[in-house]
Amino acid sequence: MKRTLSSLLLVGLLSLALAACGGNSGKGDAGAGNAGGSGAKTEISVLVGKQEISKQFEEMVQEYNSSQDKVKVSLIPMAGQNGYQRITTLYASNNAPNIMHFLSEFDQMKDKLADLSDQEWVQHANAGTLDYVTVDNKVYGMPMSIEAFGFLYNKKVLDAAVGGSFDPSTIRTQDDLKALFDKIEATGAKAVEITPVDWSLGAHFTNVFAANESQDHAGRLQYLEDLKSGKVDLAQDQVFNGWLDTLDLIKQYNYAKDAPLSATYDDAPIVLADGQAGMWFMGNWAYTQIKEIDPEGEYGFLPVPVSNNAGDFGNSRISVGVPEYWVVDASQSTPEEQQASKDFLNWMVSSEKGQDYYVNQFGFLPAYDNFTTKPTDPVSTSVLSYTESENTLAWMNSYYPPDAFPAMAASLQKYLGGEIDRAGLTKEFQAYWASAGKK
Repeated sequence: MKRTLSSLLLVGLLSLALAACGGNSGKGDAGAGNAGGSGAKTEISVLVGKQEISKQFEEMVQEYNSSQDKVKVSLIPMAGQNGYQRITTLYASNNAPNIMHFLSEFDQMKDKLADLSDQEWVQHANAGTLDYVTVDNKVYGMPMSIEAFGFLYNKKVLDAAVGGSFDPSTIRTQDDLKALFDKIEATGAKAVEITPVDWSLGAHFTNVFAANESQDHAGRLQYLEDLKSGKVDLAQDQVFNGWLDTLDLIKQYNYAKDAPLSATYDDAPIVLADGQAGMWFMGNWAYTQIKEIDPEGEYGFLPVPVSNNAGDFGNSRISVGVPEYWVVDASQSTPEEQQASKDFLNWMVSSEKGQDYYVNQFGFLPAYDNFTTKPTDPVSTSVLSYTESENTLAWMNSYYPPDAFPAMAASLQKYLGGEIDRAGLTKEFQAYWASAGKK
């Protein structure tokens, strides 16, 4: 999905953003200069909302620019907005990014996007990864990567807690999870941390209950429609209440229990890598920061159980999917800018340097079968163990309305902070989905 960009990205990208923020005249000049054959470069802009790869993406762009005679790539900062807000603002000012990435915004934005069906990478995309962005047999988005989320754990801490080599298959119920939390805290470390940012709470954590509501895709989609139409009573929903029981467990053992809303994404990798906490609800993208602190450490994933029945559908699965898609604007971009944008995207997933950045610098799991650079880190290995055994949950947050995750995150933040109780949280969720059904 991705994720709202913090001040870290603003600092990292500001120096490259100025050319991309000069309004429509700058884009027009670049295109006109190229068409006129004067030697001016075609300048394209990229909106990147992934905080965890900001530094590495900037370095990749610099390397790409140094190899180009006719194209220059510039980066646009998020300016304190989430992705949907920033994209909407830029379109309204007639300064749309040439390249951007999003997920749930696709349905609202698809009429503004370039057809990418003839691009080379389409033939190499993994089965099913293009379904979400295919309309009338035309492909409008390039899968960014394969991502997963669940309880990301530090094996060294868990080994100490269990007095041997920790086996992730031993955690299949809420009671199993509580027992593990107790063992971790007996070592002096905190059991778990949860980062209260809106994309993690509102998109990823809520996905756990939405994906557990049915064992088949059609049933899960129907569940979301039933939420909108008011056919679901969340207060009586067994999976939803089991999910809240797990959230209560996390609240009880939270590393930042005394000030849960003060926890930051930037601090969390340090807490986990230093062994201050044994687990963190997060995704594989975070390993980029973790390995900078603990390059020799072993890390892996645990599912988020929502019941005390070890055989229940999702209790042995982690959430795996395409987090977002790269797309190219066609409504405000010149033909030269669109072509340069497509060339840049192709370079990222087909060239040796692009693949190296994707796998070794971004920590991405490729969504393509032509990658010669393969991930070997322990987190990717853990994800692959779940995908190869088909122990995965769908990313149902991909099908949320664009304002769903910020709305639900706001309620979850209040719940973590003690401003509302379970009944209040349930009521706010119910009200949001009822309002979504009227839009």
